[in-house]
Amino acid sequence: MCWVDVSSTDPAGSREFYSGLFGWTYQINSRPGREQYLTALCGGRPVAGLSGVAVPADHGAAWTLYLASVDVMRTAQVLGRWGGRVLFGPVDVPGQGRVLIGADPTGGVIGFWQPARPWMFRGTAPGSLYWAELDTWDGARADAFFANLFGYQQRQIGDGIDVDYTTWSREGQTMLGRLRMNEGWADPDCAAHWMLHFTVAPKIGTDAATRRVLTLGGRVDIDPYDTELGRIARVADPSGATFALIDPTDRVDATAYLAAGSARVDDPYDD
Repeated sequence: MCWVDVSSTDPAGSREFYSGLFGWTYQINSRPGREQYLTALCGGRPVAGLSGVAVPADHGAAWTLYLASVDVMRTAQVLGRWGGRVLFGPVDVPGQGRVLIGADPTGGVIGFWQPARPWMFRGTAPGSLYWAELDTWDGARADAFFANLFGYQQRQIGDGIDVDYTTWSREGQTMLGRLRMNEGWADPDCAAHWMLHFTVAPKIGTDAATRRVLTLGGRVDIDPYDTELGRIARVADPSGATFALIDPTDRVDATAYLAAGSARVDDPYDD
């Protein structure tokens, strides 16, 4: 992962929402006469981008994940070879590199960035991206596609049936996750999508941050629940862009026995 950004139907409202939720400040990166693109800063470090125009245009308000590529032209070619589609680009971003937006064979929209220079992005500080997972109806196809594209290795951490969740790694480093949706908890019309998880401060916690989302005009799609990664809630900003909140310090201990029905066992995906 090298970058994330969000498109919004109300950029000014989105700026206020994320500033109120995460304490983000912003700097303008666009030039006069061009679309305004803001870089969100948290603790002085770039954590996300915010744009008033969705890419692709019919994608609606949404968060987009960008993976690093050493050659986006080649990525575009390989994308189609393995069943994906190019939706936008590749295009040059002055001073930043080249960018490409595509879709995997299961329909998940994903970005690829060829940086013009190295930069630090990921962190564990509150307000920054912590984890990203692809939610899709065809887990096996997504696994195979990204294995061919980037050489990711998969490890099943669910039972593969009721909970089909794989993690993707390369050279021993876990990079991303993939969750197979099922009709027990997902709307049958829900398209494949990436769910980005942003860290909340432990002193605030996921529950309080979720209530703040509502106060700021967003919505809650899935109430806070406990996992081995941390306590998570799925929410949306006022424009409808969905994302997740996570407190990674508030985890279920995988080695401890938790009886079914316990208040600490509340994962919505195991129904």
